[in-house]
Amino acid sequence: MPEITVTRDIAACHRIRKLVFVVEQGIALEEDIDGMDDVATQLLATENGTPVGTARILEKGVTGKIGRLAVLIEHRKKGIGTALVRAALEEIARRPHLNEARLGAQTDAVGFYTALGFTPEGDTFLDAGLPHQEMVRVL
Repeated sequence: MPEITVTRDIAACHRIRKLVFVVEQGIALEEDIDGMDDVATQLLATENGTPVGTARILEKGVTGKIGRLAVLIEHRKKGIGTALVRAALEEIARRPHLNEARLGAQTDAVGFYTALGFTPEGDTFLDAGLPHQEMVRVL
């Protein structure tokens, strides 16, 4: 099982995100690097000390917004994404002023997030040229 920690190693998070979002999914680097990483809580998943996945949390009002969830392709289907979401939810739940978690799921991942207790909300929308669904989980 991966180790999930809060990290300040934004460079490791960026490397993973670049491989997943830019190289694999064809998203422009400028779409991913949005200037919010320094104010976000960064999560890093490692296996045997090697970074394999990441996610971040931003706060807005009473909401903890989970974003930039990425797992290297060769490490998928091992529960790393699920572990990252659960760690993000635990981090959000530790903050008493937050009462919900939100995320923008790529539409092909809606089932993944639904299984983790998120509910779709509103219409689909484009983000970085890919269809997304807003999802919410009340804490």
